[in-house]
Amino acid sequence: MFLAKILVLCTACVLVSASPAGLGAPRNLEGQDLANAQQRLEASLTKLAAGDGPHYRLSKVLSATSQVVSGVRNDYSVELIDNQGATKVCHVDIWSQPWLPGGIQVTFNCPNEPELVRRHDA
Repeated sequence: MFLAKILVLCTACVLVSASPAGLGAPRNLEGQDLANAQQRLEASLTKLAAGDGPHYRLSKVLSATSQVVSGVRNDYSVELIDNQGATKVCHVDIWSQPWLPGGIQVTFNCPNEPELVRRHDA
């Protein structure tokens, strides 16, 4: 019986390690998944701009990944346009836990600026 349990455990480990991205690993977004992620980013930018900011507009998504965590975490490399019309390349992380109040956390990392973290409702 003990040997059977060990065999099942080893088989499960092999199956998980053989999967292309691994369990819960980030995956690169493309096609419709990338378009949906871009819409989520634009919705967050709009909600934040309607409040305390920051006031960015999206110029271009350079790359994006998605990862299932406690919720969903989307990481973006993007070109953002600020209020003065300047374009900058930033890393934006959106951690979505829509069942919580203020369950969308948006983190901005732009060059030569301090990290900025904001929250909004879904």
